[in-house]
Amino acid sequence: MRIELSFKDAVLAAIANGIDTIEELSKVFMVREEFVKKIIDELKSEGLIEEVEKGFWIFKRRVLRLTSKGLRVADRAIVRLKEIADEIKGKIRKEMTHDELRDVLEPYTPIIPLLVYLNLLDLLLLDILFTMPLIVWWDADFIGGDETYLE
Repeated sequence: MRIELSFKDAVLAAIANGIDTIEELSKVFMVREEFVKKIIDELKSEGLIEEVEKGFWIFKRRVLRLTSKGLRVADRAIVRLKEIADEIKGKIRKEMTHDELRDVLEPYTPIIPLLVYLNLLDLLLLDILFTMPLIVWWDADFIGGDETYLE
């Protein structure tokens, strides 16, 4: 199964929902900061995001903000994330065993933390996620560009 959503799109959706630093993105996606920084640099060069100072005086910090072009892409990504969440919900039944549920969730493993963060999926699914071997983005058909990240 292939989910039609790139990691870049997922990052844009996360930024649109208030995750505005590399550190926060790294935690939500459970990937190394170096990997997120590389993607952020690509998104900046594509004119989809910019880095700005937020706050005042000693409380200033650098955050990520979507450009108007990035906002349009993020809006489409958010729609796709909602579709993915609905696909997952449609496959889950109350009488499923733990193993059956793991089988349903496995193809979606990299995106589940973001779906939970965006309140598109129930937090209880994270418990099941942590009992599964973690599939990292770069092990699942994604390096950059418009590639999709899961099969």
